[in-house]
Amino acid sequence: MPTVEITAIRKTFGEVLALDGIGLTVQDGENVAVLGPSGSGKSTLLRIIAGLETPDAGDVAFGGVSQRGIPAHRRDCAIVFQQFALYPHMTAMGNITTGLRYGLGLSKSAAEARAREVATVMRVEHLLARKPRQMSGGQRQRIALARALARRSGVVLLDEPLSGLDAQLHAALRVEIAAMLRQVGATALNVTHDQLDAMAMADRIAVINEGKIEQVGTPDDLYDHPDSLFVAGFVGSPPMNLLPVESEGESSFDAVQVKASESVTLGVRAEHLTLAEPAADAWPVSGLVVLVEPTGVDRVVRMRTDRGEAIAIRCPAGTATPAPGTRITASAPPGAVRVFSQRTGRHLGGLDDAGVAVCRR
Repeated sequence: MPTVEITAIRKTFGEVLALDGIGLTVQDGENVAVLGPSGSGKSTLLRIIAGLETPDAGDVAFGGVSQRGIPAHRRDCAIVFQQFALYPHMTAMGNITTGLRYGLGLSKSAAEARAREVATVMRVEHLLARKPRQMSGGQRQRIALARALARRSGVVLLDEPLSGLDAQLHAALRVEIAAMLRQVGATALNVTHDQLDAMAMADRIAVINEGKIEQVGTPDDLYDHPDSLFVAGFVGSPPMNLLPVESEGESSFDAVQVKASESVTLGVRAEHLTLAEPAADAWPVSGLVVLVEPTGVDRVVRMRTDRGEAIAIRCPAGTATPAPGTRITASAPPGAVRVFSQRTGRHLGGLDDAGVAVCRR
């Protein structure tokens, strides 16, 4: 399967800069998720890779071959759209074979044989005679994926293929699609705003915001070592707690004064905060409980500090949790606190790496 190389892609729509110098390499057989909020440019990037949009600058190459000037139907890629994009008047068999016959030039018998083969692998062979209106949303999405895989393209592009499905089906199809892509060994790019999809399905994740890539890494890299305030506040459920501090000022942590060469934001994950008796060197933070969210395996306690900042604390399900309206104190070990520049938004490191001095009040 080909490597996909995206080099310095720039795209504008009138006065709107959609993509600003995007560069990304997806290795042979790798599954990469492009994760970002609505309007970040992720779907525009996917359409440029597919040949449905033309970049203002930059290039896309499959296996070292530039795709500049190659129309969408001639590229070695298949795309699965968010809204299935099935022909309503055709059966599932017709939807799968139309592109094979008129795009790839296969005979009717060869196209139908390939459709049956991939439908068997996808466990949808019993749906081949049905039209889209006779299928559930999950069945239509499986047929859309079967249509893409039947092309035997080296690159598979997925444009938010699971949005709009109910939660249970969403979770089930997430597993199925990830397993299927690995089984066929395709080089895949999955565009999504859902971080659970990205973290569950992808080998690596490219986080995109306002047309620029913020960070590329494994799911663990992004969660444990976010490069920027945006990634820290976007990746994770709940996201990292972020507490801004002036260059020499008070923080929401009680009895702690921070001194730095610039204004910074302190970050700490919900699981690094505890309601248990704090250690001697722990940083305490106090406030009122506003909500307790039971999630099954644990509970997330939502607290508002005396400075008005929202903080999430992850607690084991078996432990007693305070009721809303209760005043509590949580604490974090100093080693779990990350430091970000407010000026650049970039991660500066831990307290020692960032050159931050801490004074006990």
